Amino acid sequence: MRLTRDRVLAVALDVLDDAGLDRLTMRRLSAALGVETGATYWHFRSKQELLEHMADALLADVAIGLPDDRPWDELVPTLARRLRRALLSRRDGARLFSGRFFPLPNALAYGEALAGQLARAGLDPRSAAWAGDTLTYYVVAHVTEEQLTTALPDGGEAARARLDAGLDPQWHPHLVAARSDLAAADPDEHFEHGLALVLAGIRETARQQPTRRAAR
Repeated sequence: MRLTRDRVLAVALDVLDDAGLDRLTMRRLSAALGVETGATYWHFRSKQELLEHMADALLADVAIGLPDDRPWDELVPTLARRLRRALLSRRDGARLFSGRFFPLPNALAYGEALAGQLARAGLDPRSAAWAGDTLTYYVVAHVTEEQLTTALPDGGEAARARLDAGLDPQWHPHLVAARSDLAAADPDEHFEHGLALVLAGIRETARQQPTRRAAR
């Protein structure tokens, strides 16, 4: 099979699933492709460039086909949920995404779609950009925790037991009161709870924007 840029990228994502981000090397990738390492560098000049394009590939469908007849507070969480699914679709997807700066087509399309919906909410350009960052940071951090837990050999049971054992009613009364909820049993429910908080903050920021402008 002829070695193409798309094939290198596709196999790299498969190697990511098999080996994880820390063990993804150009040598391992070249072996999976059945070529010499130099052939891989013909398509991507460095590992960093490859990782950037891998991260962008995860976002291929995030901003595609977003309906334009729905209110912003339906479409913003839609983008957040799509981003979460995209990052969860590959092993170490959140780490791959968060460890790179990649102003590539899919990432820019996601950013533009999100900023556009936040502008519809009534945010000025800076607030829309920063609110988009905040929402994205939340999604990436949540998926990072999900994937770290999934990677634990016991599904996180030992970590939860260690946390529980470290709680002291005298020094941590509020944490003890929430003991059964500190380690979220349902990551979907946990994600939606945090997403609702971020959206509430966006609504309040949009509500205050006219007041801020009038005060200037």
